[in-house]
Amino acid sequence: MKQSSPSSPTSQGSRYGGQHGHRIVFVTGKGGVGKSVVAAATALQFARRGHNVLLAEMGSRSFYGPLLGLPVGVEPVAWQQNIGIARWDVESTLREYISHYLPIKGLTDRILGNTMMKALVAAAPSLSELAMLGKLTAPMRHTWYKRDVDVVVVDAYATGQFMALLRAPRGMAQTATSGPMYKHSSIMAKMLADPQVCEYRLVTLAEEMPVTEACEMAVELQAEVGIAPRLYCNRLLDLPEHIPAADRHDPAHDFVTQMRRIERLQKSSMARLEALGPVQRLPLVTRLETAYLLEQLADVLDAGEGAKP
Repeated sequence: MKQSSPSSPTSQGSRYGGQHGHRIVFVTGKGGVGKSVVAAATALQFARRGHNVLLAEMGSRSFYGPLLGLPVGVEPVAWQQNIGIARWDVESTLREYISHYLPIKGLTDRILGNTMMKALVAAAPSLSELAMLGKLTAPMRHTWYKRDVDVVVVDAYATGQFMALLRAPRGMAQTATSGPMYKHSSIMAKMLADPQVCEYRLVTLAEEMPVTEACEMAVELQAEVGIAPRLYCNRLLDLPEHIPAADRHDPAHDFVTQMRRIERLQKSSMARLEALGPVQRLPLVTRLETAYLLEQLADVLDAGEGAKP
């Protein structure tokens, strides 16, 4: 089983023909489990260690814009010291990707109108995934790239769509057996399977459906890239080891019954997850203040990994 481990940007770049010089941390999970918040806390975690971080969210609408009060778009905006945030959508990344292959760069806007863009995506759906990964694995072609960015934390697609993203390079490399797209797809596939370049963080909740999906995803992800994801169980209540039952006439009966149910569910969920490997517990933070929430989660992430640089 491969485990992700730190590697210097210089050594990474030399192994991939100078195309890469940063670490990539993908954060995924079933919708609603809090993966975007965990991704932001992960960015804080790396920034605290002295890294220059880009937090990149995938999708047509920004989660971080409203959450943090920032004008998040294609170009990175500063959030905190050493952290920038950008949003990568399919249309803009596809335009960048295809323009790289067009012999006359000025043709891009004229050729790639809305109708043509939709036709391209329909004819070759993996193109959008390759374009998104291209921003990560061949950064020098893209406007976000700055040489001092050494960690990119990706608030990735939810589980099913994320697996389609990971499978796209291998599929293209098997289809196009020569030429630039074959070359670039092959490099992407190798980088996604390199634990010194990529790390995968899988977020779930202590609930039946999210845990089931997380267990399935962990197996699929390792089968695809050969790297075991780090598992995070989010929004856990800090409960006593055993909660005694309350008499049914006790005013606290309903509350105690609910806490006992949650206790059993958390224990069974953790047992299922721990069968796959170590699981980091993330607490339910009840204070409704964004900065406090993210700092608390970053503290827990640091503590769970020993705050190593």
